[in-house]
Amino acid sequence: MHPLRVLVCGTGAASHVLATLISARPEVELSVFTRSPEKARKWTKVQQHHRLTARVGEGRGEIAAGPFSVTSDPEQAARGCDIVILSLPAFVHYGYLAALVPHLERGCVIVGLPGQCGFQFEVQELLGDRSNEFTVLDFTSLPWVCRLESFGKQVHIAGTKESVAGAIREVSVTSRVQDPVSTLQSLLGNPAKLVVSGHLLGVTLGSINATVHPPIMYSRWGDWDGVPLDHAPLFYESVDERAASLISGIGQEIIAIARQIMTVCPEVDLSGIIPKYDWYIKSYGPGIADKTDLMTAIRTNSSYKGIRHPMIKEAPGKFVPDFHYRFLAEDVPYGLVVSRGIGEIVGVPTPTLDVVVRWGQKWLGKAYLTQDGLTGPDLAVTRCPQRYGVVTVHDLVGHSVRA
Repeated sequence: MHPLRVLVCGTGAASHVLATLISARPEVELSVFTRSPEKARKWTKVQQHHRLTARVGEGRGEIAAGPFSVTSDPEQAARGCDIVILSLPAFVHYGYLAALVPHLERGCVIVGLPGQCGFQFEVQELLGDRSNEFTVLDFTSLPWVCRLESFGKQVHIAGTKESVAGAIREVSVTSRVQDPVSTLQSLLGNPAKLVVSGHLLGVTLGSINATVHPPIMYSRWGDWDGVPLDHAPLFYESVDERAASLISGIGQEIIAIARQIMTVCPEVDLSGIIPKYDWYIKSYGPGIADKTDLMTAIRTNSSYKGIRHPMIKEAPGKFVPDFHYRFLAEDVPYGLVVSRGIGEIVGVPTPTLDVVVRWGQKWLGKAYLTQDGLTGPDLAVTRCPQRYGVVTVHDLVGHSVRA
């Protein structure tokens, strides 16, 4: 019986955490795949002198990685693979999957951790006629808040969620993994419990990054006068009532979208789409010092301590906001625009969401949303359902149904 073969895609902080946790298990054979030969060589060289470790919290010890390989060769990476975990920015998912899919064997489990909004649409398109050969798992967020401290050497797990919501699309072809959810849970460990239920569409609508990052950016920089700052402001800890109201408002619009889908298709379970305050208490409960409301829950979440707005150093001691950081560059076209597209299909207006998208696309130099809806010329570089020919509620459910 061969060991469980797991492939982690990417070289960011999350991939470092995954590499540490999974390689530490003796029954697992782990590989890390990057499309950058330079990064593969660099990480391999680092491994010759340093053992990767994950620093947990503040003074709570370290986890040491076991042996694993790093490669930029997709055929080598995919060979005999049982589970593929994509834990990297949504805008590079296509390139990674396109490189791997021709070499993946039947029954492999493809995991988006997180897949971000529209993950199932993109996976379906890339798998094509082979779609029924793979099990797909998708999650709304990472189990941890983590930061890379030294490439290939150390990553910091600043906090761990109590639970992470996900969904699965199983197929008739025998999976290479008998129980994908339990297996993944054992690889990641505790305390983040993987709660897998409902349809993949619920994961797209339940994505937390898309409904939190752009509203915070808009609230802080929507009235910015262009004058550089002498420091980078705190991101979560300085959330104000305006930002909390935007996050809550977008969340309520997405709940309305989910309810409309369930009205048209009663067999679709999207009950996991809950108010954002409830999500924070469920996910981070013990780590939140002040649970009064959504604003205080975000501001006093210990896992968010010290995280600052993405900034660009314009001159010595002078900083301007980085509008092309993933908080907009990923979470608008691969987040809010996807939910907006689903809302357009089911006939649910999203005025709060629209305000943030219109502001975000201006700073990104893109046009997704026009006066006529999602008809902008840059729609092709988003993951909104319309891009994949999904234009009815039943099309949506067909792409997301548990097979």
